[in-house]
Amino acid sequence: MKGTVGPASVAFVWHMHQPGYVDPETDTPILPWARLHATAAYFDMAWLHAQHPNMRSTVNFVPVLIDQLEACVAGTRDRFWDLSRKPARDLDAQERAIIKAHFFSVHRERGVRARPRYWSLLNRRDQAFSDGDFRDLQVLFNLAWFGAAARIEYPLIAAMEAKGRDFREDEKRKILDIQIAVLRRVLDLYRDLAATGQIELTCSPYHHPILPLLIDSEAMARCMPDAPRPPRFAFPADAVAQVADGRARHAQTFGAPPEGMWPAEGAISPEACAIMAGQGAEWIATDEAQLFEVLPATAARHALYQPYTVATSEGPLTVVFRDRALSDLIGFTYAQNPAEAAAADLVGRLTAIAAGAEGPAIITIALDGENPWEAYVGHGAPFLVALFDAIEAAPTLRATTVRAHLAQHPPQARLESIGTGSWINGDFGIWVGKPVENTAWGLLGDARRAVEGAEPGPRAAALAHLYAAESSDWFWWYGEPFQSEQDAEFDCLFRGRLKAAWKAIGQVPPSVLDRPLATRTTVEASPPRQLIKPQFGPGPSTYYEWSGAGTLPLAEVGAMHQAAPAYHRLRYGFDVEHVYLRLEPAPDANLDVRVQVRLGAWAIDVQPGQPATLGEHVLATKHHAGVLEVGVPIAAVDGQPGVELPLVIEVLRGGLCVARYPAAGELMLTVPSADYALGQWSA
Repeated sequence: MKGTVGPASVAFVWHMHQPGYVDPETDTPILPWARLHATAAYFDMAWLHAQHPNMRSTVNFVPVLIDQLEACVAGTRDRFWDLSRKPARDLDAQERAIIKAHFFSVHRERGVRARPRYWSLLNRRDQAFSDGDFRDLQVLFNLAWFGAAARIEYPLIAAMEAKGRDFREDEKRKILDIQIAVLRRVLDLYRDLAATGQIELTCSPYHHPILPLLIDSEAMARCMPDAPRPPRFAFPADAVAQVADGRARHAQTFGAPPEGMWPAEGAISPEACAIMAGQGAEWIATDEAQLFEVLPATAARHALYQPYTVATSEGPLTVVFRDRALSDLIGFTYAQNPAEAAAADLVGRLTAIAAGAEGPAIITIALDGENPWEAYVGHGAPFLVALFDAIEAAPTLRATTVRAHLAQHPPQARLESIGTGSWINGDFGIWVGKPVENTAWGLLGDARRAVEGAEPGPRAAALAHLYAAESSDWFWWYGEPFQSEQDAEFDCLFRGRLKAAWKAIGQVPPSVLDRPLATRTTVEASPPRQLIKPQFGPGPSTYYEWSGAGTLPLAEVGAMHQAAPAYHRLRYGFDVEHVYLRLEPAPDANLDVRVQVRLGAWAIDVQPGQPATLGEHVLATKHHAGVLEVGVPIAAVDGQPGVELPLVIEVLRGGLCVARYPAAGELMLTVPSADYALGQWSA
């Protein structure tokens, strides 16, 4: 009978990962993200588990991240640390430019806007800064990155937050010293939790490569048959080395090799599974897409909530498959909702799954363990505390590690084959198939083939660089849709590794490696150019109705992978009496949503097929082929010529906010004056 087999196991797999940021020429890290995430998510996750001794989780550390954490403890410092530590008065012009360019790299809403001085500096970014401005920026950047646990453990952080500005050099040094103090505690905390069985520690292949593409890039044809392919890259020995070296590094750090593995990006294929099984992995986790690819089309959803034995050429391998929807709710949705409500929503979904279980269910929730919390209130601690408490209190749920569940409930189901793909869209489209990504794979392959004939010593040195270049991260940031303020640095690190490999075997690197593989321009919002007058008639709107409107791209630049958005572009504009908004859907969008427009102090609900009202006003609305248009009387929102109306649009599904536009802050719409309307804005 369903729901009568005991509590369902809830198995969280928190994936901790940063690529190798070490410049091969200087042998020093050029980016600070391993250090800064250590003061936030890495410390927080262990600390919160220590506060909840009945909570169980699996935590996955990528070995190249461990390298960087241990190097920092040993005294290695990244370029951003050096720029932070240097007295502001001694910064040269180039260093000041770098600080201005990169020291706002923190969540815009939670990190910058929440601190008035930081927000003010951002808004003055294109103006001259004093020494005091630069010193405050050095402090605020590092201060904003501290997570919830450090703020409790180290009272000086709260004191500096309260001060807010006009920091002294000695105060800055103390903040940086606290960073290192926190970092020294991180790995020891995880060792202690693992020793008690509260946390299970697992690893990924050493440099976080896409294993199926290392084995043979032609594997992409199985899940992306129509995508352009790069020059063939087929080095299964590299995949073996990445897995073997990763497991050995984990054992060196934590005292024993891991039983489980998280293949980078959840990317698997039958061949990749065979390699992991052959190197000693007992179980792996991946995405549900790889399960449902091989199950009959009639398979029930509950087929997801059990482990499977997968047959490989190297012997059996146990595989658990993550629930993508639940994982993505934590990664991309709950941050925009109150912590208690979000935790209750997730526990409600888990309880419903448990009620339908026909056996000892394991519900696997696997996701990035570091990046989501930047968007949460309190760095995610209020949500995680509420979630941990709610799971502990739920009679039909129990938090567990994957290993503990498998020890009690070995897999009863068997798969003779497994799908090929990743945890993003079930394919490899983020890392291969676009022109710049395929170019990068071609250059990697050229270097890898050149290394094959080298003498053992130079060959080993070159391979060390090429293994680092095989990281998924460089391909992630090449091509659309992802972008960051450090794109140039990622490109330099990838090309630098390839050049170092060529030099290691005594050859001159190809000249193409001296030039960036891709250049980007950030898409900015464009303001309205003229008054517009949409007609709200039947059928699609014409080009001319919205010609001259302002535009705002709704894909958040610099974001990691996000759940599929409902809308990808906002057009907006005015006539002399109305503000007009047009939301255009993303390809293949799920538009089973409700849209709430907050304009000034007013909130307006817009739902397909239903009238939208604002007080006594019935608004002009239109829905056609997924496009949503609405006209709001300026007088109804107390608008006056020259006044700025703050605009925020929230997309809600099932009572949860799944997207917010703009992602941070507000879009300010300036109501045109009569003179302006007759002049610059006239058609």
